[in-house]
Amino acid sequence: MKKNTLEEPVHPFAFLQKKFFLSSTTNELEFLPQMPESQIILFLNQAFAKKKKIILQINQLKNQSNLTEVTGFIRYTPFKRPQIVVENTLLHMTYLIHPSDIRHIRLP
Repeated sequence: MKKNTLEEPVHPFAFLQKKFFLSSTTNELEFLPQMPESQIILFLNQAFAKKKKIILQINQLKNQSNLTEVTGFIRYTPFKRPQIVVENTLLHMTYLIHPSDIRHIRLP
């Protein structure tokens, strides 16, 4: 007769890790150098104009202990506010990011 028990313990949310992208922790990400503000603005404008997908590495916030990265396309920001709207169409996620929180920008 076949054994129907699990040999390894399974985390209750393991299925979510396969279906949804969970943000990487600091141990998995490489700290990239802080880019100058003028270079960040230039790269953001180019990515928006050319409709390129980008990866933004966000500075650590006061209430957050890990480093995060956001991948997606820059979308129009209404009312000329200083925030940037980054949309990831694969994950159906939209991020609202302030330019001063950006550490580094790169192409995927």
